[in-house]
Amino acid sequence: MFDATQYATLRAVVDCMIPADEAPGGLMAGVDRYLIHFLQHDGVGFVSQYQSALTALQHEAELRHAASFAQLSQAQATNLLHALERNETQAVWRTSPSAFVATMAEHCAEGFYADPRQGGNAHGVSWISIGFEERR
Repeated sequence: MFDATQYATLRAVVDCMIPADEAPGGLMAGVDRYLIHFLQHDGVGFVSQYQSALTALQHEAELRHAASFAQLSQAQATNLLHALERNETQAVWRTSPSAFVATMAEHCAEGFYADPRQGGNAHGVSWISIGFEERR
């Protein structure tokens, strides 16, 4: 579905959108794995948008910083995503950058706060960090 660069970019976006602090971040919660599973099943309609946008995001980082998106500092990555929210681009985008950032943010949140039985929120790490207790 993704080549190695696209997958590294996806992971870096997840890490930027839900960074670890005193609580686990998106990568520790398995949001990247959730996204892959989602895109292979219910979200298959988003695959081409993700592929195109992740490639454009990589080019955007190279044009602005002469580095891959995965190599950017947290501040650089965050600033770049904010620029994309404003549709401020230097690279050629085949999809709306602001729509992609919004879609990716929504999907990351789904993966981070989902029921662990749905493939995200590994070991309930986000629930633990917000004090949510599942009742069955």
